[in-house]
Amino acid sequence: MAEKRLFAACRHLEVEIVVAAMKNLEYMLARRTASSEAGSRAVVMMRIAVVTVALSVAVMILALAVMAGFRQQVSSRLRGLMADVVVCDVSGLLASEAKPMPRDERLVELLSQSEGVQNVAAYTMASGMARSGDNVAALQLKGVGEEYDTLWWHSLLMEGHLPDVAAESRSKAIVVSHTTAQELNVAVGDKVEMLFFGDDERPRRDRFKVCGIYSSGLEEMERQLALADIRDVARLRGGADMVSGYDVMLAGDIGATKVKDGSTEQMWLDALTESVADYAAQSDGDVSPVAVGIAERFPVVFDWLKAHGVNAAVVVVIMMVVLLFNMTSALLIMVLDRTGMIGVLKAQGMRNSAIRRIFLYRSAMLLGKGALWGNVVGLGLVAVQQIWHPVSLDASGYMLSVLPVEVEIWWWLLLNVAVAVVTVGSMIVPSAIVSRISPAESLKYRA
Repeated sequence: MAEKRLFAACRHLEVEIVVAAMKNLEYMLARRTASSEAGSRAVVMMRIAVVTVALSVAVMILALAVMAGFRQQVSSRLRGLMADVVVCDVSGLLASEAKPMPRDERLVELLSQSEGVQNVAAYTMASGMARSGDNVAALQLKGVGEEYDTLWWHSLLMEGHLPDVAAESRSKAIVVSHTTAQELNVAVGDKVEMLFFGDDERPRRDRFKVCGIYSSGLEEMERQLALADIRDVARLRGGADMVSGYDVMLAGDIGATKVKDGSTEQMWLDALTESVADYAAQSDGDVSPVAVGIAERFPVVFDWLKAHGVNAAVVVVIMMVVLLFNMTSALLIMVLDRTGMIGVLKAQGMRNSAIRRIFLYRSAMLLGKGALWGNVVGLGLVAVQQIWHPVSLDASGYMLSVLPVEVEIWWWLLLNVAVAVVTVGSMIVPSAIVSRISPAESLKYRA
């Protein structure tokens, strides 16, 4: 009895193994087909298909990483330098300096109570010419006070420190950009003589001490901008009771890699615009304040970023089309090369759907191998650029001196899913050919 039970158990186990093997028969045949391709005529095309997938994935990752890098770096750094929203006189929209407006705590409180506002700080601008020895450069001083959030500016410092705006006495210190320091040939601790022209056309001279040097990467934007104590600048622009405007920082970290949602930001800007319009209607002065977002102040920059997005999309579409045609031709050659095998399988009773799954598994193997290498190469090149910055840019044409790259999980996953869908879509033509192959005709050629 024990022997019979053991024999029955062995038979049952054997049946289960056979059933399991039949369930994975297509996958087993696909692996066997892949391992036996070394000496076949299709091996070259299979290798080309793998290389094409790898190169396509790598190129698409690089294109999207550069696009995301430009969008993140330029927008975040521009917001740090120029603020999310500026409230100033309408005359400042088309000029480097706005008409001075009275400092009004009612306006500050009104702006601070608006939804999405993180910080409101007054500033005063004064433009002039800076000279150090025989070197001359145009310079625009931006005076800020204690209420100004200088955390982002601290992160830009290459050496030195920011002006002590909380001190009892004025320090007459400024922080200049690295580009300006090179033009004037100055270092921290050096004196800079400045010449200003007031509304009465009478020039005024003053001397400032360079207390720090910063670098934001936006050389064209930072070239003429220097940070100073608002009390020093106010002396040149109508006194302590007058300001050029108010910088409004919206909620969120300016230096973060996460870009704020455009619709939410526009909603906050609309609310600020309404608040400023109500304030202007109730004011008796001759000043007409307006709230202007950063996209409205620098439309060329943001249109340029949109153009980069279009270029990246064109590259992705081209690579997808190349991938589709290459994989279709590779799998078509593989099916034609296996005509005899298809005839034998059909003669033994295998359905067309099962035979299609064999080539579907085979295409998945090609895809997996090519996509793996493509991701390794693409992400590896992105990591090299992020760490060592081997690719530099002309700041006069690209605003940034180093090629920015940024990988976002959402588009990386979407890209790999899209590549998989395109590869599976490339099986349509080979599948149609499988159903048309006749066992009798294919076995003739096999014989």
